[in-house]
Amino acid sequence: MKTYDELQAWKHYLADNPRRLLLKRAHPEFLRPHFNVAWQGYTFAALGNLELLVRPCRLQVRVSRRSTQTQVQEEVARYMAAARKGAILVSPSISPGEKAVMRAAFDAHLPLIVLVENGFTPLTKPRGEQFDACAAGRLLLLAPWEHHNDHRAITVQQCQQLNLMATALCR
Repeated sequence: MKTYDELQAWKHYLADNPRRLLLKRAHPEFLRPHFNVAWQGYTFAALGNLELLVRPCRLQVRVSRRSTQTQVQEEVARYMAAARKGAILVSPSISPGEKAVMRAAFDAHLPLIVLVENGFTPLTKPRGEQFDACAAGRLLLLAPWEHHNDHRAITVQQCQQLNLMATALCR
């Protein structure tokens, strides 16, 4: 038997389906995966607004995991100011500070490019709040590697590679 929370989630899903269908029809290019997207020497699977790649000002978000909470707050303020002036923030959101910056920008409805470890299938759709951000054209998810169904912890080498890719995307 389903619990009350699961039932509410199903009801919300069913009630929200017509709105999601309208958005899919209005912006199909933002809500379906694109494969073999070549950019700055890398090839990605992409989900979201590809136009964010050609915006003139892309800024890599790098915040040390050794940063204090005060330093993280300062970095959030610095990156938010740049994003409000038109910079597209780019990051794999690995460190807690990077996650804080990207979450603040996401919540402020600012455009973002996020590198992700797991790729997409042809039927992949953005989930939850990412759906609305993709439909609005303010989010691009880039995956350099194939999709996998199993849960994998991201490796240090993958983190380094994603950061190098973010650097290249901001050239």
